[in-house]
Amino acid sequence: MRLDDIQFALRQQLAEDERQLNLIHKKQNELRPAYMQYNDLVREEKTRDTRRRRVIAALGADNFETLDKSMRAGKNIAKTLGTVTADDLPLWEVMYAIVEQKPRIQVVELQLTLEYLGRKTSRQSIESALATHKNDFETKIRGREKFVSLKEV
Repeated sequence: MRLDDIQFALRQQLAEDERQLNLIHKKQNELRPAYMQYNDLVREEKTRDTRRRRVIAALGADNFETLDKSMRAGKNIAKTLGTVTADDLPLWEVMYAIVEQKPRIQVVELQLTLEYLGRKTSRQSIESALATHKNDFETKIRGREKFVSLKEV
């Protein structure tokens, strides 16, 4: 191969790569809004699924058909949303689900709500969960009453 031919081939390759890169950039710009929408949906899916698990745990999985029960009944569960049991989530996540529905709840009301929903717990364990998860919960004391809210994101 002659040197001029190599130089010519390199210039041709450069021109072709630049042409293809321009097409790639144009296509990326066309797809970017859909890509951003997809990412938004992934984030929203995660938020809603987390909240769903917390609510099911708070209400008690016995009130819902679990995947295990569905499989044993011979149902097709390929497109079914899974259900966790109340014991699968820690206390603070169940508390989060309750406080999300009733902001500024008193700790004593929170404890009564947990017990009403079948989650036996002590005031000490609630206080411990609040202290451990300071990034999620905000507490305010008014006189002898202590109120719990979720921290603003």
